[in-house]
Amino acid sequence: MTARVCAILLLAAFAITDALVDEAVDVIKLGIEVGEEVLNSWDVISKPFNMSGGVELPVIRRKQRQILARLAQVTRAINKLESNIDENGAVLMLLAKRIGRGNSLELKLHEMSDLLSRVASADQKMREYTKNQRELERRTLEDFAEWCVSHDSSALPGLMERVYAMIVPPHKHLLGQTILQNILDDLQEDQLCDMQMSPHQLIYDMYNTISLTEIKGYAMMQFSWMLLRIYGKGNFTQEANLTRVRYAERTSRIASAAKSTLAMAKRDLYKCDPKEHKLGVTYEEVTKLLQGYIENEVNLNTEKTCTENCAYYTLTERHGCFEGEYCERQSCKGRIIDCQYIDSDMWVCPAGRNSPRRYEWIEYENGRTFGQAGTCSRGKTKVDSWWKWNLLHCSYCFCLCEDDIQSSERTFSLREALAEIERNKVVTGLRLVKHGRVFHLQISEGFLGERGTITPGSWVPLQKFDISEPGIREGEDYHKLTYERRAIDLDELDSPTGHILTGVRFRMIGAHLHFEIRSTPFNYTTGRLSSDRSQWISNDNTEGAETPRSRLALLRPDVPTRSAAPLPVDSRHDQYVEFVNSDFDADAAQSTVPFVDVQPLEPMRGAALLSGAGIIHRGARGYGGFIAPKLFTYDYSRHVRAQPPPDNIQEEESPDVNLPLNNF
Repeated sequence: MTARVCAILLLAAFAITDALVDEAVDVIKLGIEVGEEVLNSWDVISKPFNMSGGVELPVIRRKQRQILARLAQVTRAINKLESNIDENGAVLMLLAKRIGRGNSLELKLHEMSDLLSRVASADQKMREYTKNQRELERRTLEDFAEWCVSHDSSALPGLMERVYAMIVPPHKHLLGQTILQNILDDLQEDQLCDMQMSPHQLIYDMYNTISLTEIKGYAMMQFSWMLLRIYGKGNFTQEANLTRVRYAERTSRIASAAKSTLAMAKRDLYKCDPKEHKLGVTYEEVTKLLQGYIENEVNLNTEKTCTENCAYYTLTERHGCFEGEYCERQSCKGRIIDCQYIDSDMWVCPAGRNSPRRYEWIEYENGRTFGQAGTCSRGKTKVDSWWKWNLLHCSYCFCLCEDDIQSSERTFSLREALAEIERNKVVTGLRLVKHGRVFHLQISEGFLGERGTITPGSWVPLQKFDISEPGIREGEDYHKLTYERRAIDLDELDSPTGHILTGVRFRMIGAHLHFEIRSTPFNYTTGRLSSDRSQWISNDNTEGAETPRSRLALLRPDVPTRSAAPLPVDSRHDQYVEFVNSDFDADAAQSTVPFVDVQPLEPMRGAALLSGAGIIHRGARGYGGFIAPKLFTYDYSRHVRAQPPPDNIQEEESPDVNLPLNNF
């Protein structure tokens, strides 16, 4: 038997059929196909054939051509699956986030990475042998085969057992939890945000990586037994069966460990605070909904009198401007709300001409300061209350201005953002964006393939409009935030089992801006969507229900971009939050909070199965926080299972087979 034929038989471990290249897109199906190929290959070398003196007979050459034809598909099949799994990626990302901590998990991750790399190196060596089979010496292949089945702890079987022991510790009371559970217990919010993976997705990716390693190891060991048999080192039928049994045990228990860990792993995916907040890039603001505004009471009534006090004016508007007063330098074109008296006289620092703010800061003579006092680029102005006819004191009030809609940015689109389910596309990402003066929900979409694979696509163009265009109607095309209608519901919505996320939208329920998702059933095996069975899912709870939706209160909220620490998610499902003015003392009530997070939210590598979405609030006491989208990755636990390889490898003796004990 020549080295050339031996190499072909060894590398048949990865001789996957054309169907596998086209269809096997997860480790379960790949494992099934590899098991079948192993069995078929044992049939090939067990069938009667003659050989004498190392001369290749026509039947051997024919088998060689058949195997070579199948080998042409090998690299494509493995590379395709590896690119989907991004082998070792999850482990290396975790290591990058944990360098320097020096705890037990970091050590375990280093060990796991080392073991996976060794198996991958052996697999790479086998691929190199495929390319250079004509130039290789027989001894090279024989040494490699012996290493693949050696009892030495550093050989391939030992590596596979060490990987397995990290997933399924042989003595849990001595060696602790599985590394999968260690990872779940140790994960921190900032790590997940940076990686843009849910804990569930991370564990599933690690399971796929381990399973692919098992498949490679099993194939290399099985075909090493075949190679050694061809070299006349022995029969090895029983050894091959023991290898199969042990592989089946390992994969079954690894699947069980992964399945139980996946059941506990959260599927949440959201953005954390960026390293640097940038208006228009990472966040946008609702403007001039409720904004601090100083106005003299003489201008707050039609009679131009000062007979009332500031607190009298709870809802009014400006009625002219008393000559020579500060009103000549500003105006509120909408409603004026909730006025109060702070002090008679003050210094006012006006904001820049293009700023959405009115004032940078206000400093009262009694020492109280609104905003962050300091230098004033446009020069501060002295504003004093005064006496009318020396009888009535005309005080300056500090109020809230709800400016007119044309000078503010406070509208949300009510138009649906839908994936093209007719073309078998699903949602792969979500973000809030502002176009013109309107906030929109925008999705990215990708093509759904077999067994959960997604081909990444692009962001779906917005249905753009301007609220002043003819035919654009409030309540149908958009919602305008007002003092009475400024609540947004905070809900986290998931699809039923067997459904996938295919759309999102806002709609109005009473005075609340309400979020909904479109869910579509699909066939996991074929990837086909049932477009005619799509449904909208929402949480239609209200404040007036028997168990009412609760309010997330913002207490004296400062501008969220001033927080020195990252703002965590502080909302929960079935809440709502109202857009309010920022704190008087901290910001002179010049901003509307929460801000709107416009960072794009997409799972790592641009595509993953998504089953749900939501609107959340990130914030902390004393800060207005951010409204942001949230996604839920698909629950893969129901698709994790071990498929044992075929168990009918049989020894087949024939008087026509001539395999000497040492075929030198």
